[in-house]
Parts: sequence; C-alpha cells; structure tokens
Amino acid sequence: MTYSANRQEEEAGAEVQLPLRKLLVLTILWLLSNSVSAHLFKQQVEQDIKRYSQQQNWLNYDAEVLIWLPNNANHLPACKNTVQYQRATPNNAPIGRVNYLISCTQPSWKVRAHAKVKIGLEVWHAKTDINPNQILKKQHVQLQRGVISRHTQRFITSSQPLVNQRAKRRIRSGKIILPSQLQQRLLVERNDEVIIRASSGSFVVSMKGKALQNGQLGDKIYIKNLSSGKKIQAKIIASGVVETLF
Repeated sequence: MTYSANRQEEEAGAEVQLPLRKLLVLTILWLLSNSVSAHLFKQQVEQDIKRYSQQQNWLNYDAEVLIWLPNNANHLPACKNTVQYQRATPNNAPIGRVNYLISCTQPSWKVRAHAKVKIGLEVWHAKTDINPNQILKKQHVQLQRGVISRHTQRFITSSQPLVNQRAKRRIRSGKIILPSQLQQRLLVERNDEVIIRASSGSFVVSMKGKALQNGQLGDKIYIKNLSSGKKIQAKIIASGVVETLF
C-alpha cells in the first residue's frame, strides 16, 4: 500500500498533534516534580510534621510552615531521579527552624534549605497552683491550646492523662505543665505497712511487711518482713502490695 507525501504528512500531523500537547503537559509536570519547588518542599515539611504527629499521638493540631530556599535553587538542572529531602536532625521534633538537605543524584547537586514551623495544639496547663508532692486531680489541670515554636519546648498533650501523677516541684496556675515536673504517683512510701505476697506456682502466701524505700509500680524495693524481721527485696504490683518469689 502506498501513500502520497501529502497524505502521509497529514496523517502524521493528525497522529502527533494531541500527543504533543500531552507530552508538553507531562514534561512540565516532570520538571516541577524533579526540581527544587517551593510548593513541593513545603509539602515535604508538612508530611514530616504529619508523620511525627502520628508517632506522638497529637490530636487536632495545626501547623504554620514558612520555607526558605536559596536563590540558586531555581537555576538547578532538572533531576532525572526523584529529588531527595533529608532533615539535618531527624531525631528532633520538626518544630522551630528545621534544616533540610535537598539533593539529586542524576545530575548530582545539593542545596540546603530550611523551614520555620509553629504547631498549635491542646496541651495541659495548671488550672490552679500545684504544690510539690501534690497528687494531681481533675480540678488541678485543664487543656488549653498552645503554640509550640521550638523543638526544645516540652509539653504534654491531651492523649497523655495527668490525673494521679505527683508534682516534683511547684507549678503556677496558667503555666504549661512539663514532663520534667511530674513523676508517677508513689504506690509505696517508706515506713508504709504493706502486704507481701509470696507465690510458688498456684501456692500463694500473704504476710505483713514494712517498706524501707519509696517506690512506683514495677519498682523493686526493700521490705522488712514483720513476722520474721528479715529484710527482703520485693516488686511493687499495686498500691501497698508487693510480690516476692520463694
């Protein structure tokens, strides 16, 4: 079968006209996804924040993200591979100034960029003045929305209950409660009378003892057996109850 030159040109033109437009769109999309784009960089930062928020079980947070790219980022050649975004300090929370290394392997180039991130979420505040060694109750604490702007800031979110924890030091009303200000409530205190449970298989014996140390759940402390007068080590399993093995 033969075609005239004109017919071939017409058919060729008809065949490539639409694909050329598609190819142009695809090329633009490829260039955008394989260059240092402010939009894509911001998306990456937001993804890192989301991933971290899921790890920390943040609820109903919002993020303000401002990004900075160097001037030469717009003049870098398109990356033939996927552009890589790597946080300089991946173990830190992506809050405050977050530094990134953006790179490509083909052709090889690297640029440094950063984002400034502020996080808004509900965190625990002191509703009243809290004294040292005070056991926290519902009336002592409240959730308020706070703005976290430094990765070194410490806070406790709504997913972490505070009731029955003990204050290590004074916390003033209205202040954000820090993890370092609290400790788990002591289930056994020095000189408390406790129940000692000793077990061997299904055989369990209970006796009275006297705590020689303070302790929290799971701690091993020394107890004086009031029956024998012997000092033993036992594990705290509940308030005023310790367990030892024969």
